[in-house]
Parts: sequence; C-alpha cells; structure tokens
Amino acid sequence: MRRTLFSLLLKKQKLITWEAFCVPYTATGRKLALETGNRRLATVGLGRTTFDRWSSGSWYGRPRGEAAQILERMFTQPVEVLFSPAPDASESPVAAESVATRIGSRWPTSSMLIPAGGPGGTWEITGRRHLDGTSAAVHLLPVIRQDEEVNPDDLSQEEQHDLDGFLRPARRGFVVGVEERSGDLDLYVREAAAARRPGRPGLQVAGALSIPSAYLLDDLTYGIVWALTQLDDGLLSDDQTLDSERHIISTHLSLPRSAPSRLLVDLTAAGSSWMGSAFCAQHIQRELTNARAVPTFWTREQSGEEAAPWLFFKHKLDYLQELTRFHSTSAQTVRVFCLPEAEVAQSERYERVLLLLSIALMERFGIRVRVIPQPEYSEVDGVALMPGQRAVVANWVRVPGGALWAADSTSARGDLRTYATAFADAQGNDVLSGAPDSPSRLRALSNYLGLDWGWLTSRCRSLGEYGVAGLVRPRSRLLTVNALDETLLFLGKLTSDQ
Repeated sequence: MRRTLFSLLLKKQKLITWEAFCVPYTATGRKLALETGNRRLATVGLGRTTFDRWSSGSWYGRPRGEAAQILERMFTQPVEVLFSPAPDASESPVAAESVATRIGSRWPTSSMLIPAGGPGGTWEITGRRHLDGTSAAVHLLPVIRQDEEVNPDDLSQEEQHDLDGFLRPARRGFVVGVEERSGDLDLYVREAAAARRPGRPGLQVAGALSIPSAYLLDDLTYGIVWALTQLDDGLLSDDQTLDSERHIISTHLSLPRSAPSRLLVDLTAAGSSWMGSAFCAQHIQRELTNARAVPTFWTREQSGEEAAPWLFFKHKLDYLQELTRFHSTSAQTVRVFCLPEAEVAQSERYERVLLLLSIALMERFGIRVRVIPQPEYSEVDGVALMPGQRAVVANWVRVPGGALWAADSTSARGDLRTYATAFADAQGNDVLSGAPDSPSRLRALSNYLGLDWGWLTSRCRSLGEYGVAGLVRPRSRLLTVNALDETLLFLGKLTSDQ
C-alpha cells in the first residue's frame, strides 16, 4: 500500500498541482532539447489527466520516450524507480485490501479493484440473471463519524489534491468513506457528481467532502447502487438506438397482438427491458382507455433484479399515476405477485429489499398487493383482467422465445375463465391476506422476505430524508429517482411497532 516515489517527490518539491508541475517540466524539456539536439523534447506537452494518473501514487504504467527522459532529468532517478513504491513511504491510511475483501464477501455481485499504493480503483458490479453489469471509478477516503455525517480525517494537501483530481472527470465515480472502528469497517458512499458541484450539501467551504451517515453502505444502499448503475449505463449505451427505433413501439401498438424478437434491435439487457416495459405500459393504457370496470393485474417480477425498473423507469411512474383513475372510496385495484419460497430463499438480501421497495411503491399509489407463493403460477401472463369482459396480456419479463414482449387482448371465454381462476387462487392463497392495510401488508411481506422490519423502516426514513441523488443519480433521461425517494419516505413513516 506504499505510494510511489514520484508522488512523494512531488509533495516534497511542492509540485503537487498540474499548473505548478508544468513549469519545470517544460523548462527541463527545452534544456534537454538543446543538449541532445532532439527538438521534440522542447515541444512535449503534459495533459492534466496524465499528470493526475502519474501523481495519484497508484499508477502501474510507466512514462516512455521523451516524457521519461524529462522526468529522469528532473528527479535524477530512472522512471522504473520513480513509479515503484517508495522504500521509506508510510502505509496508506485506508486499508484498501480490507475494503475490497469486505465488499466482495458481503455482496458476491461486487468487487473493488484497488491497486497497491493509492486510494483510487474500480468498482466492478455484475448482474445476476438479467442485467449486464458495469463498473465505476472509486476513491477511498478515511473518515470519522460526526453526528449525522462522516467527514475526512485530516486530509493532507496531497490527499486533498488526489481527491480533487478524482472528482474532476465527468465519468461515473464514487467516493467511499472508510471508518475504522473496533477492528471493523463502516463504508459510506457518495456519487462523485454530487460531491464535485459547488454549493451542494456535503461539500464544505474548505473543500473537504462530507457524506451523510444515511449513505452507509448496507443492503438498502447497495441494492440501489447495484440496480441503478446497471440500468443507467445500459440505457446510456443504447441511447441512440432507442431514439432511432422508437417507431417499433408505435408500429406494434397498432397490431392486435405482437411478440417481436430481441434480434430485431441490438440492445443491452437494460435497453431491452426498457423497450418491453414501455410498450407494455402503453399497450395496457390504450386497451383500458374506455374501461369502466376496475381491472386487476398480474405481475411477473419475482426478484429485485426484475422489479427494479418499477423504481427507476420514468414511464413506470406515469403508468401507475394514470391507473389511479380506477381508484375510488368503494374500489381498489389489485396487483398480484407470484413469489415462490424457493425464489425468495436463493435471492440475496439486497435484492429482497428492492422487491419490497417496488411493492411498497404500488401500495403507496393505493394498489392492494397480493403475494402468492405457489411456484406453479410463475408463468401466468402479465395481464390486466376485467372480469367477464376482457384480458389485456402484456409480458416483458421472462418472455418465452426471446421476444422483447408478448402482447395480446382477448375476450375468449376460456381465456377469461383461466385468468379469473388464477386471480381467485391468489386471493385464497395470499400470504398477506391477514393484513387489512398497507402498513400491515408491508410488514407481513417483510417477514415473508426475511427482512428486519424495524431496520428497514429506520433506514428508509434516514435515506429518504437526504434523497437518493447524492448517493447515486441517474444520467439517462429515461430514469428518475423521484418514485424511490417518495417510497423511502412512505416506508420511513411506518413505525416498527405497526
């Protein structure tokens, strides 16, 4: 964990900023050009990003060519020595290996790669069965807890320079505050974009970063970061394709039934999910335009990975808002989830948190959620049923045959009886049936999912008060954290004794 000799010499010679370093660097190049006759030495430039990599203390590469000659003249050491760990350098104040071990052991879908010698590295995030995975830059920072926030523990000028260099680029990055206590580590996460903006809460006047203690990395915050970063990066990768292929949705809306192949358009898992979900939402809204009866809904999501789009896709929020027209003092829409015990048992705790948050979002909209545990109902279509009249089929989760979605609308009596039977069985086998209101249903669901209700409501309350955007924010225009923020506050108001 020792820093490179080069980074220590910069600090000793007070050359830790790019502006200060470029003056002797350029002068040395010109001097060498005269001595050697190599005119290129006089024109060698140095970009800010390159300097930041060199000075971070953790860069594994080696400058070459004219740049190497200039550095060797400036510091009278070979570049191999300059960019190796300094023999007498003190250990890094942040135990990067311990952080990486803690994250990898607690969340198997995560790993942090922190090169020896510095605070910077990469956070690798992988999906389970549906999402593609992604990565982000990370910067470890030693912190101490002070009331409702954690603050850097006496950053040196060099450490502050390293932090400023990390925050400057516009790519996705996270500051990870590391608090060591009683032989253990607490980790706090803040998105670099939220930290770099002047005037934002958390950035002190002196430039030192503070992180709300609500951003403690646990199964709630990890689940949010895990899902949102994968959806966001996938949609950003597909942005042009989704924009240019919008006609696919409008074209298929005019058909009586449709199930286009995923091969029709080249998309990531996130992009395919968004297109399928967007089509199904519009299909259902269109088919229910003149409906007078109150529909009941069957939803195919069974894991946090499948359910996360409810929390982040903008059109999902609009869709739920539009369906509130069916609510009245005497009627309530019902939405059924099939959550087999085996699926619950094999899912990670953070995924179960995401699943509960998604269901809580619906309860907040006044939707009565039912949960059926029988696995034989796993393949029931996603459907909006108006009993005795019509069934609107809209599948985009686990669609057979590799289709983007499977949509239909039927009034056939046999189909209506089949769906009506499934809904009747859901009512008779609902694991939440003894709970008369939203708070009691969500608490019963928490027990079914093996989640601590007191911990969950307390953490939702603290995180909801600060908002998710400072923890991780979407960059895609197709995503929002508004629904999640409101759901966290909704759950946070439910006390642990309800």
